[in-house]
Amino acid sequence: MVVKSSNTNDHPKYSAKVFTKLRKHNMRLNPEKCTFRFGRGKLLGFMITDRGIKANPDKCEALIAMRTYKLLK
Repeated sequence: MVVKSSNTNDHPKYSAKVFTKLRKHNMRLNPEKCTFRFGRGKLLGFMITDRGIKANPDKCEALIAMRTYKLLK
């Protein structure tokens, strides 16, 4: 689950909405797997940027470089 806001001042408001919904549905987060205040970079295999969440280019290259099977049975 990712909570993203375009403005840092709005982030607490969006986070509060998410935590309210989590409480409503009696869900809990594992603190060992939570990351708060993450800026840019790789997170959970995805690239987090100012423009949004993108696929990790390293994983995309691995898929593109895979050979296809020539013989199908």
